[in-house]
Amino acid sequence: MRKLFVFAAVVCFAHGAVAAAVWIDSDVAIGSPIRDVDDAYALVLALHSPELRTVGMSTTYGNAPLGHTTGAARNLVQRFGANARLTAADIFPGARSASDLGRRTAASEALAAALKERKLVYVALGPLTNLATFLRLHPELAHRIDRVLFVGGQSPGTSLAMGPNQSFHIHDANVFKDPAATAAVLRSPLQLTLFPVATVSKLRLDSRDLRQMEKSGGAARYLSRRSRIWLWFWTNVIRANGGAIFDAPAIISVAKPELLSIENRYANIDRQGNLLVTKRRTDAARPVQYCSGFALRTKPFVMERLMRRGAANNAERR
Repeated sequence: MRKLFVFAAVVCFAHGAVAAAVWIDSDVAIGSPIRDVDDAYALVLALHSPELRTVGMSTTYGNAPLGHTTGAARNLVQRFGANARLTAADIFPGARSASDLGRRTAASEALAAALKERKLVYVALGPLTNLATFLRLHPELAHRIDRVLFVGGQSPGTSLAMGPNQSFHIHDANVFKDPAATAAVLRSPLQLTLFPVATVSKLRLDSRDLRQMEKSGGAARYLSRRSRIWLWFWTNVIRANGGAIFDAPAIISVAKPELLSIENRYANIDRQGNLLVTKRRTDAARPVQYCSGFALRTKPFVMERLMRRGAANNAERR
């Protein structure tokens, strides 16, 4: 049965409510013309959302090599993080590849230090290598993670195909790049909410949206100017009606959870390393939450948040 899932304990932007403490793990790659830009949209959305407080970020491989993702994350935070009380010193590099699973990094140790201070919601926008490494090195702190929000998972038989003729096929990338890490997180006791590609790919921006963002200035202008080739690819190669901002719903689930439809489901890793999610429980599956859709007003909410202007924004330079 479909239900609306609300983070009652950690999210509630009523008057005087305490912002949810969040740790974001990202493979942000904005700045490279051939890379996806969706992580950057999610990060700006987080920085512009008072319902959550990002206390730290880790970077990982995925959309680009670790050096690029770390640099891109620090650049975004330097430009837009002041009002969110975040600086480049709060960005910690993690795994360089799936082979780094279990290797101690600045990211694994910084997350451990943060969890000793407070409980956190962990938002995973890239492969789960950093989180699986943390669980291996610091299992005694796992209970300090309130919930993991992960952009990944698919229903059996789902075709991850895009475009009007469903001719452009993609992977469940964050799972595909490190299925062993995904399996390790799935075996853990962590509460897990999945944001499958089949759902989040429906949240898209088009050329009209980018023009509106350009006029807004600040972070929105920064994103718009670095999304032109990305949008050209989506609209001219894939021939979709806009570019998908896959990672944004994970942030929305903290900032505005009532916009999302979340269901109770069950997940397991199959022999091919796919993260499969079903409505019926099997011996091999464990309970998860699963984002199955979002309200029509979700995109206007995202646009409003992206175009918020802060006194600390210094992104007018290209």
